[in-house]
Amino acid sequence: MMISEAVSTDKAPDMFDKWCTDFNAAVATDDSAALGALFAQDSYWRDMLTLNERIQTAHGPAAIAAMFADRDKSATPLRLSTVGDVKKETVPGVGDFQGKFIRYETDTVCGHGYLRLKPGLQHAFTLVTAVRELKGFPERSLTHRDSASHRSGEEAVKNWLDKRMEHRAYKDRDPQVLIVGAGHAGLTVAARLQHLGVDALIIDRSERVGDNWRSRYHSLTLHNEICCNHLPYMPFPESWPVFLPKDKLAGWLEYYAEAMELNVWNRTIFLSGDYDEAASRWTARVEMPDGSVRTMRPSHIIMAIGVSGIPNIPTIPGQEDFRGQILHSSAFNSDVDVAGKAVVVMGAGTSAHDIAQDVYLRGGKPVLVQRSPVTVVSVEQSGLAYGAFRRFEGQQSIEETDLMVANPFDLVRRVHGVLSKVMAEGDAELLRNLEDVGFLLDNGEDDTGFFMKLVRSLSGYYLNVGASDLIIEGKIGLRAGVGLASLGANSAILSDGTQLEADLVVLGTGYRPLQDAVGSMFGSKVAQKVGPIWGLGQDNEMMGMWARTGQPGFFVAGGTFTMSRFYSRLTALLIKSDLVTSEQNGNRELLVAA
Repeated sequence: MMISEAVSTDKAPDMFDKWCTDFNAAVATDDSAALGALFAQDSYWRDMLTLNERIQTAHGPAAIAAMFADRDKSATPLRLSTVGDVKKETVPGVGDFQGKFIRYETDTVCGHGYLRLKPGLQHAFTLVTAVRELKGFPERSLTHRDSASHRSGEEAVKNWLDKRMEHRAYKDRDPQVLIVGAGHAGLTVAARLQHLGVDALIIDRSERVGDNWRSRYHSLTLHNEICCNHLPYMPFPESWPVFLPKDKLAGWLEYYAEAMELNVWNRTIFLSGDYDEAASRWTARVEMPDGSVRTMRPSHIIMAIGVSGIPNIPTIPGQEDFRGQILHSSAFNSDVDVAGKAVVVMGAGTSAHDIAQDVYLRGGKPVLVQRSPVTVVSVEQSGLAYGAFRRFEGQQSIEETDLMVANPFDLVRRVHGVLSKVMAEGDAELLRNLEDVGFLLDNGEDDTGFFMKLVRSLSGYYLNVGASDLIIEGKIGLRAGVGLASLGANSAILSDGTQLEADLVVLGTGYRPLQDAVGSMFGSKVAQKVGPIWGLGQDNEMMGMWARTGQPGFFVAGGTFTMSRFYSRLTALLIKSDLVTSEQNGNRELLVAA
């Protein structure tokens, strides 16, 4: 998102060091006004878990001072220091800045972040702070790992594999954390928990880890670049392609689960979960592969089933007379026979485009029925949204790049008001050709392009990996500005009266809110406590994601690979903090090292 480069200056380090000194002095004297005065009028402080164990953003000196004043007083003293080289940055639509990574600590946590200053001025534009470690509970690392060397005595009777299988079986204990879903979000948060010594079990109804990608349509590849999508602790090999094929990714997820020693139960179905407020535990029931039911008592449950929720499947007049097949887009895969068949795809978002393209490549005759405008961006231009990952790939750790791009969402919105227009200029020929064939285009509700659509609703856009070209060439048919009115025996009848031959109708009709999925799994009372999930709330932070929800002991993990990699650490730290607090309050059963 930011255009950045490393620079070497004589004055910049002094500027950053002085700012941190002044910041630390204001904190030490509990002077909120003095702290706020260190920020420019148009400035942001985004803090993740340091001040209140919340993810929160303040905009402008007064709001920043208020956020600091409202902190948990045990969160201070907060002491910042800078590390690494100064980076010169251009924030599109805002201006030129210099940035530097920071480290900080309080009496209870260690953290890291990123600070931006206007060259020549002593006021901060952005400060991002994120907890990295609870003091006394470090992650497993080069300096904090198993170093046992002797293979004698009673412990040596069982080798590593014996112990691994025993640990994964959970015959003599319940997990501290139950994670529902073994996609990338579930795996990443499990890896974070495992590195903190928290005993976590992942359950998934699929046959194998990675099946959520493996079972999808034949031609699928990721639409964003590999530089954005690494998993924690174990990056993809440098020789891998820029755009990952779905089967390659599926295999990697399966390998990741094994290499990271994650406890996964496949072919296991979540049945129900009830929370005991007095005991601070869940009673969760799961159906095992043999059909038996296991009841367990974890302290926390993480729902990691993806952010799409339950498929929205409308009732279509005449569907009982239709002789063909009707599928929701979530059920479409390469097992669906499309060769030589007329396939009507309702919708024009990412899934609809991908399905229409797959139908064409496998010998079918697809027609895309577009009901409303969509934002289209080529994958080449969309890379501008992830520019820092591309620019710093191989030059700095992805953890550092994550900090640089963990900007306040309001700033992201402002930047994409500019970047989306740059993308559109770069895609001018593509967009003009789409309009010429009648495709309906927009640039987002406030002219901020595809990325803010992703943040707000995860819908309404398409990153072109070939389907747009097929539409322009007429290889994918298009009917725009209409909906599906009814079905005949062998036809789809559109709202303008047009009849399309149809052997298969694929409904790209989206999904119900994820809150509905919470209700179906945990009941309406829990869903009401959790509230809306995904999209920006009034505080300009994601609703219901990664942080604590209104339901104690309940978290939601999901989103892009980039989001899951970064925020999974915060989720794991919050859970570890809960377990530590519970142990300190006398409930030692909840804090048992994995």
